[in-house]
Amino acid sequence: MSLETDEEMPLTAHIEELAMRLIVVIVATTAVMVVAFIFSDWLLDVIWYQFFTHPPRVYQPFAEILTRLRLSAMIGVAFAIPLLVYEAFEFMKPGLYPNEQRYFLAVVPVSLVLMMLGLAFSFFFALPLLFRYLIFYSEDVAVQGLGLVETFNLIVMVSLAFGIVFQVPLLMTFAVKMKVASRRWFERYRIYVWGGCITVAAVFTGTLDPTGVAGFMVALTMILLFEATVMAFRLVGVD
Repeated sequence: MSLETDEEMPLTAHIEELAMRLIVVIVATTAVMVVAFIFSDWLLDVIWYQFFTHPPRVYQPFAEILTRLRLSAMIGVAFAIPLLVYEAFEFMKPGLYPNEQRYFLAVVPVSLVLMMLGLAFSFFFALPLLFRYLIFYSEDVAVQGLGLVETFNLIVMVSLAFGIVFQVPLLMTFAVKMKVASRRWFERYRIYVWGGCITVAAVFTGTLDPTGVAGFMVALTMILLFEATVMAFRLVGVD
């Protein structure tokens, strides 16, 4: 039922609308990926030499093209998340009250800003720190010869992890706004949230960084964002 028209829509109409909105997300994301791929060679150089001074090693025939595709996919995903939030808002809009609509409309730019902040945090702080540690850890026992695919996979996964992690305050605010959770609930079950953060970080980065440093950084950032959001709830009087 729509609050605006107070008319019941048939189920098939809901399914068709949902399918069309998903198609919009897929088409737009694909278009962004295509554009990103055109410039991926230049972007790859910019990203690589942000962290390293020597060129990468290529060990497979299609390593470079596959890496460029992964880079394009990462840019597409970064674009798709806010767009998906917006399309979800438009889909649910008829069933929302005006104050709920205003909240959801604010979610889209906030989600995009948080994603960009997460990627910037990863690019300028987390990844340089991680690579300094990994190179220092191995420089006494091995000659540096970083493979393009393996190294860039780690860059992509860690960057996406931080882009998603920085959505934590928004997700928590959404849960409180929708009365799914409360500030007291988060405080009561924080130890379980911490455990979930550590588990998710370990699963997300464990296969690419067996040292556990990347997982530790992701988990710590997630926990700090969680605690900062709980503190913000307390300061503004959210129960």
